[in-house]
Amino acid sequence: MTDDSLHIEPNWKSDIVDLDGVKIRYLDNGGTGPVLICLHGTSMTAHAWGHLGASLRDEFRVIAVDMRGHGASDRPNSTYTIAELAGDVARLTEKLDLKGITLLGSSVGNQVAVSFAAANPDRVAGMILSDPSFFVADAEIVKYLRSHHTRRRNYPTRAEAEAFARGLPQRAGLSDQMHRLAMQGDFRQEADGSWSWAYDLLAITKLFFNLSTDQSADIAAIKVPVLVLNADRSNVLSGNQAEELTRTFPNARLEVVSNSNHTIWGDQPVHLANTARTFLGDLHSA
Repeated sequence: MTDDSLHIEPNWKSDIVDLDGVKIRYLDNGGTGPVLICLHGTSMTAHAWGHLGASLRDEFRVIAVDMRGHGASDRPNSTYTIAELAGDVARLTEKLDLKGITLLGSSVGNQVAVSFAAANPDRVAGMILSDPSFFVADAEIVKYLRSHHTRRRNYPTRAEAEAFARGLPQRAGLSDQMHRLAMQGDFRQEADGSWSWAYDLLAITKLFFNLSTDQSADIAAIKVPVLVLNADRSNVLSGNQAEELTRTFPNARLEVVSNSNHTIWGDQPVHLANTARTFLGDLHSA
């Protein structure tokens, strides 16, 4: 990847809000236009959207959320259902008085977005679903859980932690710049000076088991325009499943993203930014 736009810096403003006793951290790109709320995948953080936030700052306000159990947000001993995480998003939008929202998810972030949109139709203008996990196979869930539960949790130095993160198979398609942006949120420093992953292992275990939640009623209730993005090398959403999902929404279209694994945000950030800009522009000029 050599596109110059990969070298722009996100310059996020970070804030933490207390949502009924659970503190949720979000990043804001400082834009003043229509609002795009970005929801990361399991074990990721809001920093995954750094390129997107920087790319759209001139026209759109991008808010990226650390969902509970992830990043700098609280790690309560709760259920971690899709609806529970969507409830956090609902309380955040109320706190910030956000309306006319477009939602962009990655992986399980799409499921949270759908749950939120179905329950809060008055706040949502549109949705971009980036390689959603509605159909993820049990074998893939087991594989991911085994990977996380056998993964080393603590590292003596940040450099060792980042070296491990760079070698993860699911990040094989990321450029050096996208690795750097994602890793800004990957780790946190512990009291003893070591570095650990910035997600709670029990939290994401619960969340993985909740991926199979039936959301057919939520999908049927969403009337706003929806763009489904399917990575051509996805191990989570097949082409047939993507077509089936697109047909299920009342108002959706499908786009296949070439040369991308499941992590479209990292593998094809320029394409994602251009696609989001066009979608948001069409949505708010109609």
